[in-house]
Amino acid sequence: MKGQGYIELSGPVAVVDIGSNSVRLVLFEGLARSPYPLFNEKALCAIGRNMVSSGRLDTTGVAEALETLARYRQIATTNGVKRMDVVATAAVRDAANGPDFVARVEEICQGPIRVLSGEEEAELAALGVLSGIPEAEGLVGDLGGGSLELVSVAKGKVTGAGQTFPYGPLRLMDQAGERIEKAKTILDEGFRRIAGIEKMKGRALYAVGGAWRNLARIHMAETKYPLKVLHHYVIPRSEAIQLSQIIASQSKKSLERIIEVSRRRIEAIPYAALVLERLLKATEIDRVVISAHGVREGLLYSKLSPDMRARDPLMECSREWAVRQGRGPENGEHVFTFLNPLFLEETVREQRARRAACVLSDIGWRHHPDYRGELCFNEILQSTLPGVDHGDRTLIALAVFYRYAGEEEFPENRRITGLLDPDRAVRALRIGLGARLAFNILGPATSGLGECALRVVGRELVLTLPKKRAAARGETVEKRLEELAGAFGKTPRIETKG
Repeated sequence: MKGQGYIELSGPVAVVDIGSNSVRLVLFEGLARSPYPLFNEKALCAIGRNMVSSGRLDTTGVAEALETLARYRQIATTNGVKRMDVVATAAVRDAANGPDFVARVEEICQGPIRVLSGEEEAELAALGVLSGIPEAEGLVGDLGGGSLELVSVAKGKVTGAGQTFPYGPLRLMDQAGERIEKAKTILDEGFRRIAGIEKMKGRALYAVGGAWRNLARIHMAETKYPLKVLHHYVIPRSEAIQLSQIIASQSKKSLERIIEVSRRRIEAIPYAALVLERLLKATEIDRVVISAHGVREGLLYSKLSPDMRARDPLMECSREWAVRQGRGPENGEHVFTFLNPLFLEETVREQRARRAACVLSDIGWRHHPDYRGELCFNEILQSTLPGVDHGDRTLIALAVFYRYAGEEEFPENRRITGLLDPDRAVRALRIGLGARLAFNILGPATSGLGECALRVVGRELVLTLPKKRAAARGETVEKRLEELAGAFGKTPRIETKG
């Protein structure tokens, strides 16, 4: 059964990204506004190692990459992929033996390989960010092993021409002779050329790339952040600079004690940290927002119709989820409409989060009743839900917890301190208890809620039932209404009309 966010395809979609440091395959279920990854694997081949000094792709890295690509081709074929989109970035486009490598890759992958220009890479990275963070406004920075791409975004669009700098960690190490101070000088001179640098003050840097994600993981560990979801993780400017300075000054052995990454990746981290620090100082950007979406997601997003691209990724994902695990997204939409009179003063953002919570409020119906609340909370909080920051993600998860658990106290072992302020926690309780009532009035046939009404009248929370539905009133409904009224500080009342 295909969800509302899907374009019908004959099979899954494969994207292979050949970078200077890694080669990655992602299989997506189909071309959709919020595509689900079926398979995701990377190999650290480092084909761009020593590019500055040699001008050529690394021999050992090339051999490993070709072996990896043969495996990826087999995986794609076995899983019914008719076509692989293969893209290559800085190392392949700049190396003297790049064309020879491309020819061998095309033979293995049985199709063309697209060697992206720096400007194309910047644009696809920006589209990837916008696919997962539609409200992004600021500077997108995509740090690969061989280059750094920068481009501005605002109001759901790429707003400037992409710029590319040869400052990927592998290439920067080579240029600087593995000397951090020389690398700092190189970066400071280069970043003076950033177009529109004066407009970046106070805006966000949307950071794309594995090396920057590793920095975010370190920050999470150091701050004891309660949620290990990188997408939309925010690091304030001062903390990002301080972290970057510390990491850039560490030896390889020291870093091995701080973070668990491969030996091949760890040598690049100090240079990735240095790039971040010097970029923040050059632009006066005030925060770093981590994006799990980049070139691969941007490539898929670029293939969508304008109508599909304009859709809300949070709602498309929520509806698709309701198709997979719930009894259809229409149930949640009925609940959302039923609860509207209780939330007349909410903002557009608040309404969007409430709608997503309502659409997801039926995904636990197959779980054991004793575990529905906590299972759904964990699923939503730790999912790949796009288009939502950590605060709204937590609100949605908590609302669905209360939908199943009622007024049951939230488990103390689930630390969410810092993710949700007290006012929004109360809002989550009200949404959850409202959905809990809605699903009890007429059972899962929520279309009948259109004949009922819920509203605040003075100090009362009033549930109105039509005469033909009068028998729906019962002990359970009265109890659920009392719980919901208590969350609003009101007295419950049920009336029959018509």
